[in-house]
Parts: sequence; C-alpha cells; structure tokens
Amino acid sequence: MIDSLFRTWLSENYSSNSAASHFSCAKRVEEHYGDLDAHFDDGTLDDLVEQLAYSKADEKAGKPNPTKLPVGGNPYNALNNFKSAVRCYRFFKDQGGVAEVATESVLEKAAEIAKANKEGKQFELERNLQAALRAEICQLEPGLKIIDGGNELSVASGNIDILAEDPSGCAVVIELKAGIVKREAIGQITGYMGDLVEDEKFDKVRGILVGATFDKSARAAVRVIPTLSLKQYRFSFSFSEPQVA
Repeated sequence: MIDSLFRTWLSENYSSNSAASHFSCAKRVEEHYGDLDAHFDDGTLDDLVEQLAYSKADEKAGKPNPTKLPVGGNPYNALNNFKSAVRCYRFFKDQGGVAEVATESVLEKAAEIAKANKEGKQFELERNLQAALRAEICQLEPGLKIIDGGNELSVASGNIDILAEDPSGCAVVIELKAGIVKREAIGQITGYMGDLVEDEKFDKVRGILVGATFDKSARAAVRVIPTLSLKQYRFSFSFSEPQVA
C-alpha cells in the first residue's frame, strides 16, 4: 500500500503539482486494482501499466474506457495520468522505495525558504505565460491546435505545460520558462517528448521551448536535436491618455 514515503519521495523529485497529481492517481488505481506494493512484489506492475494504456489512436477511433477506473468524458488524458502515476511508483520502488530526509541547520532552512519564495514568483509568471499562450497559441506557430483539454498532461517525467498538434498530425510538446533558459530545460522537454514516444501515443513528436532568453549551453544543445526548437518571448506595452471628467 502506498504511504507517506512515496509522497515524500515525490515532493523531493517533482514539482508540488506533479507530486500531488501522481500521488492522487496512484491511490485511485489502488482503489480499483489493489495494493501496488503487492503488484510490484508479484511482478505484475508492468501488466497493470499495460492495462491502463489508451493511445491517441484509441481516442481517434472513439474506443471506450477499457479499465476499471471511472473517468468522465474522453478517457485519453485521465488514463494517461493514471498510467504515468503507476510508472512513477514503479520507478520509486526500483530505487528501493525509500525517501531520505536530511537534517538541516537553521541557516540552510532559511536559504531553502528564500529559494522557494523566488521559485514561487517564477512559477506564477510561468503560469500566466501559459494562460496567455493557450489563448493565442497560433501566435507561437500558425496551425497549432491544443489537444490536452486545457490542462497540463501528466507523463512519467512530469507535467507537460502545453500539448499541441500541428497540421501534419505531429504532437508538439511546449515548455515555458520565465527568464534565462539553461541546458537543464533541454533535458526536461526531451524527457517529455520521449515519454510520448515510449507510450506510442503519436507517430511523430517534436518540441518547442519558450523562454525570455537562452544561455550558451542551451543554444548549443538544441543544435543537435532537429525535433526541438527555441522560441523567445517578449513583452510590449502601449500607452494612451486617460479619460478625464
């Protein structure tokens, strides 16, 4: 039975939203398929992952939900969130199923809080950027259509900011970063792209990494990844005279 150790491990390795989503989905799977620990011990966890599979081709064919999990409407996003949660739990168990909690000094704790506050402001900006881009997705690239139902799609590596599709039917993973984009972001978005390929959701997958600016290492890394492109955003302002009585 999944417990607080898994929740702690998630919080150490994922964003707060991704951690909460994975934990909740894993608990839901247990309610309908039984103890995930027992599945792991019996070697049936991989079989369970396969039972939760629901591809883009299944969605296009209008196939019904093949699982025991009740989902409303289109099962594509919901079932892939459940599948990602189980794969995440499998990875946790493969690592030994333990979470290390370090003892921190007062100064270290203060530094952590300061960092969290800074990251919180950055997250707020990225969330606003995402909302603006969702409203005007064609400004990023003509012909793009958002296909994630208006919510971040959860995959094994985390949550995809925006999942779109271009006119050729290619899936487009869009990752947004506020401020300077570094090489680590390349690994993050290619991980998301790889998850979609591994799950066989799409025949073709590419990515767009959006940021205010890109450091030298990020620009160098993207040169050898033909399916990934960089897009720089800018803010503009307009001014007018206020109306006076």
